[in-house]
Amino acid sequence: MTNSNENHSSTAKGTLSSRNETPNTKLPSARGASSSRSNNDKNNKNKNNNKAQELIALSSTSKSIAASLAHIEGMEASGNFLSAIFDQMWHHTNIAVSNTIKETLEPTLKEMKVPLHFVKLDLGSVPIQTKNMFIHRVDLDVTHAGKGKEKAAGIQIDVDVNWNGNCDIMLQATMSHSIKVTFGVKSIKLSGRMHILLSPLTTEMPIIEAVQYGFTNPPEVQLEFTGAVKSLASLGFVQSQLVSIIQDSLASMLVLPQRMVMPLDLGSYDYFDTYQPPMGMVRLAVASGRGFTVLQKMFLKDIPDVYCKLTLGARNPCRPAFQTTTKYDDLEPCWKDEHCDFILYDMDQKVYVEVFDEDKGPLDPDDELGKAEISVRDLFRKDGEVELELELDGVRTECFVTVTAELFHLSKELQSLTSAKYMGKNELCGLATIIVTRAFDIPIPKEDAATHVKVVYGEGSEHEQTFYTGTVTDYPGYDALNPMFDCAFQVPLTWAMQNERSSSSSSPKNSEINSESRRPSITTTPSHFKSLRNLSMRFLKVDNSKRNDITFILIDADGANGTTGHGELGRTTVTQDQLLDAYEHTVTETRVIGDGGVKLEFRVILSGIQSETEKLVWATLENTRLSRQQSSDTVFRSLYGGMHENNVVFRITALRGRGFLIRKRRIGKKDVPDVYCSIRLECMGDDHHRDNRQRRKVRKQQYSPWKTSMIKDTTMPQWNESREFTGVDPNMHFLRVDAFDSNKGGKDDLLGSVEFSMEKLVRKRILEMELLDEGTSTNSYITLQCVQVASTEKEAGGSVPNNIGYHNNDGHALIEDGISDDDDEEEDVVAPLRTHTAPASSHPAKNQDADHSTGSKSSIGSRSSFGSRGSISKRISKVRKSGKSLPKQLGKRLSLRKSSKKSKK
Repeated sequence: MTNSNENHSSTAKGTLSSRNETPNTKLPSARGASSSRSNNDKNNKNKNNNKAQELIALSSTSKSIAASLAHIEGMEASGNFLSAIFDQMWHHTNIAVSNTIKETLEPTLKEMKVPLHFVKLDLGSVPIQTKNMFIHRVDLDVTHAGKGKEKAAGIQIDVDVNWNGNCDIMLQATMSHSIKVTFGVKSIKLSGRMHILLSPLTTEMPIIEAVQYGFTNPPEVQLEFTGAVKSLASLGFVQSQLVSIIQDSLASMLVLPQRMVMPLDLGSYDYFDTYQPPMGMVRLAVASGRGFTVLQKMFLKDIPDVYCKLTLGARNPCRPAFQTTTKYDDLEPCWKDEHCDFILYDMDQKVYVEVFDEDKGPLDPDDELGKAEISVRDLFRKDGEVELELELDGVRTECFVTVTAELFHLSKELQSLTSAKYMGKNELCGLATIIVTRAFDIPIPKEDAATHVKVVYGEGSEHEQTFYTGTVTDYPGYDALNPMFDCAFQVPLTWAMQNERSSSSSSPKNSEINSESRRPSITTTPSHFKSLRNLSMRFLKVDNSKRNDITFILIDADGANGTTGHGELGRTTVTQDQLLDAYEHTVTETRVIGDGGVKLEFRVILSGIQSETEKLVWATLENTRLSRQQSSDTVFRSLYGGMHENNVVFRITALRGRGFLIRKRRIGKKDVPDVYCSIRLECMGDDHHRDNRQRRKVRKQQYSPWKTSMIKDTTMPQWNESREFTGVDPNMHFLRVDAFDSNKGGKDDLLGSVEFSMEKLVRKRILEMELLDEGTSTNSYITLQCVQVASTEKEAGGSVPNNIGYHNNDGHALIEDGISDDDDEEEDVVAPLRTHTAPASSHPAKNQDADHSTGSKSSIGSRSSFGSRGSISKRISKVRKSGKSLPKQLGKRLSLRKSSKKSKK
């Protein structure tokens, strides 16, 4: 293997020549602050403006974001080891792939004009060969719970796949009821570039949660037929149609944006984290052409009437290839201001250009002048503008076209949905992402279940689009009553889709938006961005009219055992208003959608788009907002949500930590940390529509911390200690973890802290989180585990208050009567007391000189011996009657009560 600074990718066909022009960008001045504002606000605004202007100026002179994304670091390899693996297991691969091909293609073949079915299917003895492997890291910014972004790491393997199979395939065509013709396929050639994505990576075995694989671009497929296909003219169409069916089937399953997903760690697998979102949107154009010559046709000379077709990656049946206008009698055509937007999923996706000479006669098809292709990565390496030489039947034509590209980024800001800058023809203004993960409690017999989900965007509107997940039936390894669909669909949004009813520029609302959108794009005043955001949101809500709602329909089809399907089992709708109101415009829910109690889990994300300049400006303002937010009380918000079950008992286990630093205390002496954790459950309440006073009040609602045992002299402590928390609502509660280095002679040192939602921990089950020191990375991590034990209502036999209770030694919830909101904080309801420890052989604290050998010796653990108020009062009265002195701990509690009563009076 050798190190490489650039990813291996297929080079463009023909000659590449870049045209680099540095634009002279004149930056408009920022709007001044209002004279009524304070000097501090003016200074902050000027700092924001100056910083944003500096970023924009830097972006115009340095490498663009797109160019930086086009250059990645990784390692190249020959790919021989993968070829060796395929060679050794080809016998098993042959059988498995043959069965999959038969099950996938045969239903489509039976619906052809001349029905076909497989008689024999054997892929032969020649295995798949791989070469030109490139291995690189994939880091995605994932926002969780409104606490900033974290990296979801993964490894991507890009490799060329070639197969020249000596297969033995026999098909039968049913010409009529009595006439059947058999023919064969003796060889298949398939070549393309495949990506294998190992993501996300964890710190628990088996490290990789899931494997995803597929082709980056449509592979080339060639079939060689034998038998009646060559001799019978009536079967001549079968050759091209069969190749088309194979390519369409591959595109629907294995070509971006489609990938096959194979979970490896079912304990922590979550498709919401496994799903890879698009990189953004790319605006492609054929700017001009040159080198075209006069054509000789019969007895006349024909000056070509040139037009181009442009596609990116796999063809989208809902969106045909972009076609330019025809330039009549022009040897050097120019297509100014003609472009089209495409969703970009990978930098190695290819741009395909086909050039034609238009012919007017109905019996005279358009003549192909040539074609060219180039990857988006190579295009941006040349600063987004490349001249390509056309090829016709593999021969260079000395005709050239210039292709340009501009990258736009997905954003949670939705100004582009109503901005006039994105209302041009063939332009996109946003993206709706729909993810369907699974269903629960299908109310039909397991052997009869054959369910799938139908998703409809904009039902009843002019832009209605329909998608289908795969069908899940009863099969070994699959749960037909709790099926996993794990499908994602993207709906590219245009300005017309969002503004159908207000397309007229004379509309007051529309003119208001357009006037805002036509202001200089590089405006850095925060108040202007805030007003534009509010205006766009108000406009989208008023004008939506349900034309952008998303409907989920769970359907039971005919079962594999011949049973008749039950039809629609339930449906639910996510409105655009719900998306606009949701945190980061993301709705994640598990909804009850049918009368039989069936539930469906899904996520819908509404995204806008931003140019590179807009992205830099908004990033500056966002960083400013986050810095202000960290210095004040903020509302904890989560991207998950939709967990309707509350009053649940969860067992949370502090497993281990890593990455703690060895510090120097004195000359020649190193201090290895003695680490313990303080874990506290907190409730933030409803985070919508709260003023600052309510936020501060909710923020004070904290619960006494649970302290783990202290593990001495290690940077990799292992606790394996658990506590049960009762009455937990995953939507309302979150965990705060503080790690300390214990000091005998002074105050313990804080090593770092982290906060995250209970929803995230419940979904992931095992979660490693990085500790932060005042927002700064520490490279130290804590791993927790969460298991749902039971529902509090089931344990108690009825409803219990939605708060955090605690347990006695028998594990039953203790409910304190007579405790009012006016009681002192010491008497507030506290965290649970039951402690679970690992066996002595596996518990590090048992074999070390720890201050607290078990969790029962922590500061919170002593409360279980006191019980409630009544038991404390009885014990105090008994001690006084006996004439003995009060125990030290009971005396402290009594003095605390007296002081709290005096303060209340």
